[in-house]
Amino acid sequence: MSTTWSVKMKMNLRGEALYKAVCDHIKQYIIENNLKPGDPLPSEGQLADDLGVGRGSVREAVKSLQSLGIVDVQHGTGLSVRELNFDPMLETFKFGMQFDARTIAELLQIRILLETAVIGSAVKKIDDASLQDLDDLLAQWESYNRTGKPFTELDEDFHRILYSTLDNQTLMQLFDVFWDAFWELELGDVIAPDPDKELQTHRQILDAVKARDAELARALLTQHFDFVSERIAQYRQASEAPK
Repeated sequence: MSTTWSVKMKMNLRGEALYKAVCDHIKQYIIENNLKPGDPLPSEGQLADDLGVGRGSVREAVKSLQSLGIVDVQHGTGLSVRELNFDPMLETFKFGMQFDARTIAELLQIRILLETAVIGSAVKKIDDASLQDLDDLLAQWESYNRTGKPFTELDEDFHRILYSTLDNQTLMQLFDVFWDAFWELELGDVIAPDPDKELQTHRQILDAVKARDAELARALLTQHFDFVSERIAQYRQASEAPK
């Protein structure tokens, strides 16, 4: 660590500016040392000594980076680098949905735009093993429908398998944010989906994917989202009704 830089930090910065500078230093330390998720970071005490600042400033910086999902803090093991995640975004979305019901409708619109944009690439790249996984999933889905078991997780897995062939972890994590946000709403309490109709829709999408027909797959995907949009519209109407 740069001694000169530490002295400048100690002499010229105070309060919020100081803890933000410590944040920037920790992030730069991760980058310059090419650290990976799970790799250890210097302790708060070591950081304070190396930078010539108080532990309070380091502790405040670590809490900020933890809330951003950049570092992980574990008792007994200390500080480490976290894997890229969208946890802060998810918390913002969850609050936004409670604060303003429009948020969920806007989130759905973003998800539709993303999925319909990438479905063509997925159709081109998906391999036989993934197609078999989707076939097996739909068979399991049919079994769930016969026994009345909830199928929402299978719905999520269907989309995850479909797009995993794109090998884009950031995209997949963003889709996970949308799913987690939708789970919070419990839309089934507003209008429940028809299990058999949902299964049939996903079978049609899979058939289009197998036929390498991107346009048909995109059209069926859009149709699939129409019902979700209807449920969200009813949720908004119930949420915004005078109480």
